Amino acid sequence: MHSVYAQIKRDLTIAWRSRQDVAVMLIFFVIIIALFPLAFGPSAAILKPLAVPIIWIAALLSILAGFDSLFADDVRDGWLDQISIPVVDEMSGEPAIGGFYQLGLYALAKAVAHWVKTGVPLLLTTPLMAIMLAMPLHQLGALIVALAVGSCCLTLLGIMGAALAHGARRGGGLMALLVLPLAVPVLIFGVMASQPNMTMIVTPHLMLLGALALLLLALAPPVAAMALIESDGGSGS
Repeated sequence: MHSVYAQIKRDLTIAWRSRQDVAVMLIFFVIIIALFPLAFGPSAAILKPLAVPIIWIAALLSILAGFDSLFADDVRDGWLDQISIPVVDEMSGEPAIGGFYQLGLYALAKAVAHWVKTGVPLLLTTPLMAIMLAMPLHQLGALIVALAVGSCCLTLLGIMGAALAHGARRGGGLMALLVLPLAVPVLIFGVMASQPNMTMIVTPHLMLLGALALLLLALAPPVAAMALIESDGGSGS
């Protein structure tokens, strides 16, 4: 697990040095939400029932926007090559179990670091956006919890999509085709979990969202590791 911590620390250090990218993501999030009052008008009666879906759509687009070049810096610096060196057994030419495990941990660490630098700022900004959209304050707790779980799901989906699209000529478009259909259940469960009938936060929809997050947590690292192996031609280069 030390390698996971080291990778997370490295990615967060790089993110802090280029923190303008996080600011751009937040501005993108705010602009998407601000477009809806401009289009529908400032009436609270119109915006109130649309507040939760608007926030979720903006969060989905903002989180997934930064994945198209997720591995680009590591490839350019040679960091991914160093991690991929033990992936293939030199004698048999088959993927080495230890190297595959290491590459899976690398993908998991990338997901955690990406969530910290994108999901956390979005969660901190969400209450202000909810007030701007005249959302009932009693729904804010459920929205924050559901958005936290949902953003984890979206991050794991983004890691898989970025790995599958890694090395493709039009990786951004390919990633959108891969990830957006899979993000639909997250969006549906997230919106429903953010609008409970009562003041309760833990609802069946939130449980389904949590189960989906656990499933993606189990699937995303090995899928991303295998995709990175295949995109590098099985040689780590």
